[in-house]
Amino acid sequence: MSGDEVDVSSRKLKNLTLNEELEESVFFQTYSRLETHMDLLKDTARTMAYRDAIEQNRKLFEGKVVLDVGCGMGILSLFAAKAGASKVIGVENADIAALARQIVKDNGKENVVNVVQGLIEEVELPDGIQQVDIIVSEWMGNALYMEGMLHSVLFARDKWLRPGGLVLPNVAHLWISGACDPHRSLNNDFWNNVEGFDMSSVGIQVSHEAVVDCVASQNVLTSEYLVHTTRLESALNKPIKFRSMFELEVLRTGIIHSMILCFDVAFLGGQTERPVTLSTSPQAPWTHWEQTILHLDNPLYVQAKERIVGGFGMFPSSENSRCMNFELGIRSKGAKGQASLFKYFTSSQKQ
Repeated sequence: MSGDEVDVSSRKLKNLTLNEELEESVFFQTYSRLETHMDLLKDTARTMAYRDAIEQNRKLFEGKVVLDVGCGMGILSLFAAKAGASKVIGVENADIAALARQIVKDNGKENVVNVVQGLIEEVELPDGIQQVDIIVSEWMGNALYMEGMLHSVLFARDKWLRPGGLVLPNVAHLWISGACDPHRSLNNDFWNNVEGFDMSSVGIQVSHEAVVDCVASQNVLTSEYLVHTTRLESALNKPIKFRSMFELEVLRTGIIHSMILCFDVAFLGGQTERPVTLSTSPQAPWTHWEQTILHLDNPLYVQAKERIVGGFGMFPSSENSRCMNFELGIRSKGAKGQASLFKYFTSSQKQ
């Protein structure tokens, strides 16, 4: 290899490293903002699911050592302390960690909860702790796997969780379904004529972006299909890459403009007769995750009881390790004849 080639390779490697550092900086800056955490705490479905899962299983927490990965303002750590944990370590890399310490002190839990600032992959637990009994974390991102926090939880599990210990939530499911969008045609046409100018090239790019938005339950036209499951107590800590076939039943006649992704997580292994679950389905109470929407280039005209078959894939973005990209294939024999498509989608962090 020539010297010029070595220099080019070195520059590429340096630029890649700088880009990764910038991505991480932007990510943690987002979680240093008070408004970000206010939005999370105002998400009642999210916060109450964790509260119920912890408080309804006090016997699991009493006298135990708990690790809260990505503790934010410390609400899960406080729930664990209230449930009787003997020691809670909250790890948070964003600058909000300082405020979390103050909140812990203001609530008289400083003798139980210890907030440590730093990356979970780099910190050491205080007081010489080598093992924990329970790991809690609100790690989920849009379309479940955005933000890449799952890997931090699995890292903590592999390093500190005692044999037979518990990760909460411990099961996560990703679902796909089809929905109509009454405003889709209007949005598509917008870029064709913007104050008399043709901006359709923008529309083409926008059509390949996965959109995070709230889908009304009445707009869902199909059944939902499970495309991926993660069991946090046994999953390998490796990049999320998968392809899954799916088959959807059309529930009523209509026009499908998009496929939607939603997820749920379950807090299993407790003492309650009915385990606590947190769902982001359009049929469930609103959450800040809303749904992830993959818009089709051409609508599908479908009839009740018809079957739609296809394939869905998910893999990390080459440009941002905390983002995921998607591929979608559909085959349908609808009211207007056979229809098929294959399309890639990109995603970005929701700021």
